[in-house]
Amino acid sequence: MAQGKLGRIQWGDLLFGPGSQYAVTAVSGVDDLPDIRTEDVARPGQHGDYTGPDWTEARTIQLKLGLRGESPDDLRDLSLALRNATQPQLQPAPLQFLDQGVLVYAKVRKRSIPYDAEYLWSIGDAALELYCADPYLYGLDEKSAWTTAYSPAAGRTYPLMYAGLAAATNEVLNPSTEVDTTNQLGYDPGSTGVITIARAASAAKVGTARTVVTVGAGTNIASGVQYTLSRNFLAGETITVQGWINLNVTPTLVQVLLRNSSTGAVRTVTVPTPLVGSWQQIYSTITLAAGESFNRFGFVITTASGSTTWSTDAMMLETGSVAHQYVDGDQAGCVWNGTANASTSTRTTVGTNRTYGSAGTSGRLTAVNNGASNAFPVLRLDGPVANPAIEQATTGGLLNIDATLQAGEYLLIDTRSRAVLYMGSTPRRSWVRAGSVWPVLLPGSNEFAYRGSALPGAPGQTSLLTVTWRDTSL
Repeated sequence: MAQGKLGRIQWGDLLFGPGSQYAVTAVSGVDDLPDIRTEDVARPGQHGDYTGPDWTEARTIQLKLGLRGESPDDLRDLSLALRNATQPQLQPAPLQFLDQGVLVYAKVRKRSIPYDAEYLWSIGDAALELYCADPYLYGLDEKSAWTTAYSPAAGRTYPLMYAGLAAATNEVLNPSTEVDTTNQLGYDPGSTGVITIARAASAAKVGTARTVVTVGAGTNIASGVQYTLSRNFLAGETITVQGWINLNVTPTLVQVLLRNSSTGAVRTVTVPTPLVGSWQQIYSTITLAAGESFNRFGFVITTASGSTTWSTDAMMLETGSVAHQYVDGDQAGCVWNGTANASTSTRTTVGTNRTYGSAGTSGRLTAVNNGASNAFPVLRLDGPVANPAIEQATTGGLLNIDATLQAGEYLLIDTRSRAVLYMGSTPRRSWVRAGSVWPVLLPGSNEFAYRGSALPGAPGQTSLLTVTWRDTSL
């Protein structure tokens, strides 16, 4: 949160400001507008100019520091540490204004650590000048949003048979917490003893209740919830899992959890980080490896610090590689196969004798840039998909990719440098179709649409678009 004083500043491993021995006595160049590079042209034979767009030059930031040692030797150690941390650089490094939520990428261009004999040898001064070739001010938090591709091509083949909702069985015994948390357990991989689960009869995704996971104090905490399954799923079986998750903080890692309650064996599958503050659905198809056997399924999240609360709801595990619409015995057209809210459940009411291909998913996401300038997002496309297209629906930007990505392959696209990297390293700029318009994030809310063709034999559309950005200002 922005404050009237700059507070703490982080440069590499050094912390300046409150709580450190480097007092910040003056800062300039952060809130200042960098020099403007104009494209104005004089009007021949007339007063004034023809004015063009204004662009900013590089940003220069100056810091003045007060070194507060406890002895002459301590002051010398502070001076040496500052000197060592401000060597000439090959590449810019992040300079973080922690209490204002601002980050810039800078190089040290000048350093002054004078000696003044008038001081009592434990107090000194220093001055730094940092050059920011990229003048933008970025938010400290890196944000991301993701969606599966919309693919109408995955669906209709004539002659048609209409199936409506397909028959499906949910192997999770208590998937929506409508009555209690029976057959649900917290998962505490770090043995911190500070993870609990409970039922909350409010703000549910399905029905009236949700499962709440609470994590106590700590750092780098991994917390999870596990739902009991109807049986042991064995090596060679393919399962498809889905569920809804609602996070109150941005995690460092989100994983699908499979666990065997008898042997303690655990398998986790990392998935893209969901948006924070609303219900987000997670899918994954998993084939169990040799020797694996699991009878519980859930989610694990890792956060940088503890004291967080997050929720799950509408958990589902089914055999095979197709994700069907959520099933529990309380849903219309579904039944419990045993005790209500404590057994498997099946959808028994399906369509008539005609089948359409599965409807395309929404294929849309919203990215909010809380800065005052355009932001340049990084796009990641995960296969399987053919000829994907990313549309910035707010501005009309459209990026068409003439390529096919198989399962396990991905493409990384930096919209600022316009680098297109297959598997994050191999240049593939030629895959961008001529006439494409590169998307940017305007200040405020931006809507993206993601489309692509499903590969032959691939049921549904499992390709992902992940958009990553920082709030951006000048």
